[in-house]
Amino acid sequence: MNPRARLSLNRVAKPQLPLVEFLRFTAELGMKLAEVRNDFTEKGVLDGLSDRELQGALAETGVQIASINALYPFEDAEQLASNVERLKGLLAEAKRVGCAHIVLCPLNDAKDRRSPSERSGDLVVALNAYGPLFAEAGVVGLIEPLGFEACSLRTKRAALDGIARCTHPGSYALLHDTFHHYLAGEKEFFPKQTALVHVSGVLAGKPKSAITDDDRILVTAEDIMDSRGQVATLLTGGCGAPISYEPFSPAVRAMSVPELKEAILRSAKFLLG
Repeated sequence: MNPRARLSLNRVAKPQLPLVEFLRFTAELGMKLAEVRNDFTEKGVLDGLSDRELQGALAETGVQIASINALYPFEDAEQLASNVERLKGLLAEAKRVGCAHIVLCPLNDAKDRRSPSERSGDLVVALNAYGPLFAEAGVVGLIEPLGFEACSLRTKRAALDGIARCTHPGSYALLHDTFHHYLAGEKEFFPKQTALVHVSGVLAGKPKSAITDDDRILVTAEDIMDSRGQVATLLTGGCGAPISYEPFSPAVRAMSVPELKEAILRSAKFLLG
């Protein structure tokens, strides 16, 4: 499939748009995939819309929900019981819109004092707890390692190790985020195990340790992370995953809709040639 046909937009790019309007905006960009979130709206993942309203919006726009982002912190043993219940709620929302993926983000807390062995063990315990729920729902959990120094799961290699040791490995796949790949200093790519790619760009000016989500803009030629090169490596390796724009920067959200549309189209042309 042409990579352009797999482009997606994460709702973090313009969370102030009501969901129906966001889906229309996505369609106007020529994209058929969108990601929704549980952290940028008081109305919940799907804005409190009825099934009829949701199905009408999806049919009108032709946009498919690629993922719900996210269950966090998914591998924290202290929150495992509550996370199981939260996951059940996310799976119910996924069913309403035919969404095949739920993103799983690990604990990012400098106060986390677990040893590497304890973190590895807690990861497998969590995957074992969620696996049957994902299998029953026909949904795949996408593990997104976070490159921040404080994060408990920084690399995709460590995520794959946990998947290999759990009881339902088929319930999980990787999420490659160009921002977190850069921050973690990870060199390995796992194109065949990757089911979703998040892309953003960062400009020069800060040491790596000081870069935050707020620095994540659209991908441009000035991107110090070489997100374009990362995507090219994944594609060359046979990755067939959606490629989703996830710019957290308030400056991106502050753009007018026409400005944002023009910027995304310009970025997509650069990203994929």
